Amino acid sequence: MTDWMHGTESSETIRLGFIPLLDAAPLIMAQEAGFFAEEGLDVSLYRQPSWSSLRDRVGVGMLDGAQMLGPMALAINMGLGAPPCPVISPMVLSRNGNAITARRALYEQLTSTGFDLSEPSEAACALARVVASSDEPIRLGIVYAWSTHYLQLLDWLASAGLSPGSGLELVTVPPPEMMTALAYGSVDLACVGEPWNSLMEYHGLGQILATGCQVWQNAPEKVLGVRRDWAQANPEKLRALMRALVRCCRWLDDPDNRELVHRILVHPHYLGSAIEPLGDQGESLFHPRVQQHFFRQSANFPWLSQAQWLLSRMRLRNQGEQLLETPDLDSIFRPDLYRKVAESLSLDAPIMDYKDEGEHRQPFVVEGVRGQVEVAPDALIATAGQD
Repeated sequence: MTDWMHGTESSETIRLGFIPLLDAAPLIMAQEAGFFAEEGLDVSLYRQPSWSSLRDRVGVGMLDGAQMLGPMALAINMGLGAPPCPVISPMVLSRNGNAITARRALYEQLTSTGFDLSEPSEAACALARVVASSDEPIRLGIVYAWSTHYLQLLDWLASAGLSPGSGLELVTVPPPEMMTALAYGSVDLACVGEPWNSLMEYHGLGQILATGCQVWQNAPEKVLGVRRDWAQANPEKLRALMRALVRCCRWLDDPDNRELVHRILVHPHYLGSAIEPLGDQGESLFHPRVQQHFFRQSANFPWLSQAQWLLSRMRLRNQGEQLLETPDLDSIFRPDLYRKVAESLSLDAPIMDYKDEGEHRQPFVVEGVRGQVEVAPDALIATAGQD
């Protein structure tokens, strides 16, 4: 196993960062199942404690690339929250994977409102009822401002006329610490990636109210982000890296491999023993409601239309509004690079860079900083990742 903490590296080593989440599996399993080695690559993986830490280490060149959030890949180029760093994202690593989980005490309050909590829009209305009658603010746990989690949470809240502010307080908590924050009442509602929602339910700490795929269906969740200067200096390594990751993503979507994935991810270098109950004792490693997947439905293709969608949601939420120039999206998301890799693997890839995003079913109105926008609670990106 690679010495992930200290790394005895050569100049040929590719240094990649990850956050201990289930959707770090493409990087972890590409290393442990030999996909990187089969492509002739020497890779060191570095577990990071938070998204801001990962961003900063990429920014100063301590990491060549990383598992990144889709909006993060845009934000790091735009200089949001930190000095800008040119990064490219030539492939998507996973789709879906987030959920909104209520602390047990809050869930009981929501239940008492009489709303059908199995419906995400009604669960949001139940929260609005509780907020209106509460003397104390409801604390919302988010992992990072420039994340799909945060944007999905805001769209879900807006479906019931809610937004952070009076009655709703935002608290930033790194993903590995979210379950502890919920257990001790530091947050009442957590929006985080897997496995933490599943584990909060497993331990009786909370209940999932809505999944990310119910808000944005098949949205790009994690992407491969690499420094542009490294990509330009190492084009062959980048192609080999992408080949290994695409092959691994395909392998991950095969249920027959889940036992091995569980056995590797529980290692303390990766996600640790906290996830041992998942994938063991009859529990599913990947929560069926969350619909997390890595390869099927052209999941790895970096659609420019989805980059546009993410940027539009960021700006709706006043992220990057102060910037005069729109980022050059086709220099960040790189479908051209993905197509070359797909061809080398004899895989089909979409021939277009853009497609219609979101067949709006049962539309409702979301209040945003630019006025009213028609969206759908169950299908903001209804066709994402599909040809």
